[in-house]
Amino acid sequence: MSPLTTFTLSLTLASLLPIVAVRYLEPILVKVLRGLCDAEGGAEFWVRSAYLLAVSGTLVLLLSFGRFEDTVDPVDALRRTLWLVLAGVFITVAFIASRVWRQVAPLLLPKKPLPAAPATAVTAGSAS
Repeated sequence: MSPLTTFTLSLTLASLLPIVAVRYLEPILVKVLRGLCDAEGGAEFWVRSAYLLAVSGTLVLLLSFGRFEDTVDPVDALRRTLWLVLAGVFITVAFIASRVWRQVAPLLLPKKPLPAAPATAVTAGSAS
């Protein structure tokens, strides 16, 4: 396989697999975000941001650490590509999940009652 073919196939995988991952999460992510975002279109904005983050982050990893030289075995190049793509998807999903969880976790905690005010003694001279 030529380096150009390996490079093209790697870019295709790095673009498509993150889209598949975010598409898988999109229905539940939209429901959760609509519950958290009061602004109209807020949930859709964050989902689109997740797509951009996933694809661009994976492409940055691939372009930074991928191997596309003539001397590299195509199987090794594709194995590294898949590793980088899966690492990019994992990092993106972990980032999104941590940000959503940070907003959801306080809503799941039981409400603690306010502490009772200390009782004040009423003395005969202070009552008017």
